[in-house]
Amino acid sequence: MSFSQVDLLSRSLRTVALAAVLGSGCTLGCYTYVPSQASYLQPGREVALDINDLGRVNLNAQIGAEVARVAGILQQQTGTDYTIKVSELTYLNGRTAMWSGEPVTIRNDYVGSVLEKKLSPGKTAAAVVASAGVVGGAIAAHTLITGGNGGSDSKPPPGTGTSSRGHQ
Repeated sequence: MSFSQVDLLSRSLRTVALAAVLGSGCTLGCYTYVPSQASYLQPGREVALDINDLGRVNLNAQIGAEVARVAGILQQQTGTDYTIKVSELTYLNGRTAMWSGEPVTIRNDYVGSVLEKKLSPGKTAAAVVASAGVVGGAIAAHTLITGGNGGSDSKPPPGTGTSSRGHQ
């Protein structure tokens, strides 16, 4: 295999790898929060609690002002409250703040609705289509750039390869 063919193969593999990474990144967004149907949730589940006005007033000192939603991993649920390792806060204005798992206890009467993180079929289908488009586009671009023949078989001009001094 010539150097140009090896280089072309290497570029092709890098292109496909990049497309795969981008495609797998899309699948991270395939989840959405949906209203929970369960009255009791198992610890370890990813949940979000929509905070009501009473909660915003009473949790202000603990998590800040104007928090609309608290999301994270449920540590414990009792008859009176939820304890969550918080990963993200969403504010009334739509901004978000990332947290690193600090536990916060939120009383039931501060919660407007409880949501569970679930796989979203629509987002998953969109991610698969987008990934296929990225891979197809990369292959098409590669084919156009290389002229569709995988590179040329021409030999390099004389004197550009390795040679030994004194043997010409």
